Amino acid sequence: MAEPNAATKQFETAVVANMARLIGLARSMLGGQARDAKQAEDLVQDALLKLFRHHERYDWSDGGWSLMAKAVSRNVISCRRRKLGQSLDADPATMDSLGDEQDPATIPMTREVIEMVRRYMAGLPANWREAMILREQQEMGYREIAEMMQATEAQVKTWLHRGRTRLAELLREHMMEK
Repeated sequence: MAEPNAATKQFETAVVANMARLIGLARSMLGGQARDAKQAEDLVQDALLKLFRHHERYDWSDGGWSLMAKAVSRNVISCRRRKLGQSLDADPATMDSLGDEQDPATIPMTREVIEMVRRYMAGLPANWREAMILREQQEMGYREIAEMMQATEAQVKTWLHRGRTRLAELLREHMMEK
């Protein structure tokens, strides 16, 4: 059996180091319906297999997180598009119900609030949720998100605005109930 080359060793090291984060990313992008399912793991594995086919083309010395996160994100988005077989645009009734904007960063982040935000994020339309995760959690730029989601930068900004607005509205409603 042949000794693995340097690129193969770096790829394997990157996979081991980033696997949990990659599965978390896929679960976040899929939302609540797949939190306990194996779908996130399957999508990560598929993305990594695709990367492995061409792993010698890439520089893995930086740990590979960015490249693997993009591959997983693209795979989740492609899977959702195939599964839905239709546009991922938001429901017009939901868009009409959006209220005034409030900055969710002003709300103290307790464990309870973090779990509540996760639940509310899972309930957002897929495009809004995916754009927010890629922007806020993965710190990707608008252009990069647009390319990944096969949308325009303007559409990405719209999804981000609507997602943030809806999330702030849900948090405000929750705080008023207390």
